[in-house]
Amino acid sequence: MDNQQNIEQNNNGGTVNSSIPQNTGNIQFQSNLPTEEEVAKLKHRRKRLIWILIIVSLIIIIVGILYIYIIDIGRTSNTQSNNKISLTMWGISQPAMSYTNLISQFEKQNPNVSINYVQIPDQYYESFLVNKLKSGVSLPDIVSIGNTYLPLVKNYLYPAPPSIYNMNNFKNEFYKTATEDLTSNNQIYAAPNSYDGLALLYNKTEFAKAGLSAPSSNFNTFVSEIPKLVVKNSAGQVTQAAIDIGQNTSNIYNASNILTLFMLMSGTHMTSSNQVTFANGVNGANALNEYLQISKVDGWSSQFPSAISAFANGAVAMVYAPAWQITNILTINKSLNLGVMEPPQLPGQTINLSLYFARAVPRESLHPVTAWKFIRFLEQKQSLISLANTETKVENEPIANIFPRMDMASLATGYNYMPAFIKMAPTSKSWLMGDYANVSNILDNVIAQNITLKQAQSEVLKILIDIYNGTYKMPPQE
Repeated sequence: MDNQQNIEQNNNGGTVNSSIPQNTGNIQFQSNLPTEEEVAKLKHRRKRLIWILIIVSLIIIIVGILYIYIIDIGRTSNTQSNNKISLTMWGISQPAMSYTNLISQFEKQNPNVSINYVQIPDQYYESFLVNKLKSGVSLPDIVSIGNTYLPLVKNYLYPAPPSIYNMNNFKNEFYKTATEDLTSNNQIYAAPNSYDGLALLYNKTEFAKAGLSAPSSNFNTFVSEIPKLVVKNSAGQVTQAAIDIGQNTSNIYNASNILTLFMLMSGTHMTSSNQVTFANGVNGANALNEYLQISKVDGWSSQFPSAISAFANGAVAMVYAPAWQITNILTINKSLNLGVMEPPQLPGQTINLSLYFARAVPRESLHPVTAWKFIRFLEQKQSLISLANTETKVENEPIANIFPRMDMASLATGYNYMPAFIKMAPTSKSWLMGDYANVSNILDNVIAQNITLKQAQSEVLKILIDIYNGTYKMPPQE
């Protein structure tokens, strides 16, 4: 009865008074907890699962990164192919058609690059170029600079990257004058697009009339024969001068260059240790005196037309001129019996004057490395041959650009008038006068004896000091 009451009270939510037997010795308790061995196994499985999840996650991340990278490369490639690099190159003497084939070849090799060639008038080019470089506005990617310009323009140029041109291959490729004229502090600022220098041009027909086969290569003999080439009429007036050497330089294009050549031949040091020195000692004065003595006997005067025109029309038997003026001469008179030779030299030495243009890249170019790459392409052997053949066979020019590379000297025999210039090239030199036009005017004033050689030296030194100080202002060219 008591036990039944307890059960009922429990069922009715009442208090349970459990009667637990005191003797439990025969009862066995069953536990649901894992053993230590099972716990160890569970932990091992859990660790392995975690590592598997980590590795799978890493694989997913790496695949994702690679996918994004590949897509990005594709986008970059598409962007580059859609955004062409456009280069503009300025030239002076050559028309655009001269470069049509070479530009086409380069563009095929470099599909992302397009090149526009612009021919700039050569009159006042130096001041035009310098003012443009200083302004940094509307500049092309490639310009032409004269071989004496470097002090004036160096700070505005982007040197050649070593991967395209280094000093060793530059020295081995081009004539010595290029290294002296176009490099500074082991950097290359321009590369010659041709060689050119002051040659002696003569009229073979007039020499034959005077009983001479050609000008003597010996300077002293050459000077002694000059009076034989002067022709006078019955009134004693000179109708044909021997050579374009005169005191009045208004009609002599190369008067200052002729005097410079005479100075170099006499051993004059134009500059030395950052000083202008052509008036020091007697060599410069002797060269000037030689020029003036010739001017007294060669028949040339201010009454003649310009030397180039006079030579083309038979009014002077000889002129000093660079190669590019041969085109002008033969344009005036195609039937001229023209001879071209290295200038006569003093015994025991050979020195010539280099006068050429080189290609450079302005500092403001948006694509300087590509611009230098194109310059390098233009100066490969095959490119130079292609250009020469275009000039002479397609454009019917009387003379091609003189090859600037030493390893192309043997090819000169295939082109009219080129061998004489190639002969001159290894012994050519110049001097870094900076402002070519202004310094030429100063030397012209020396020839006209408006100023002394010492005064000229002081004026040139002031120009160079101002150039190196960055304070030089080019005078207007008229």
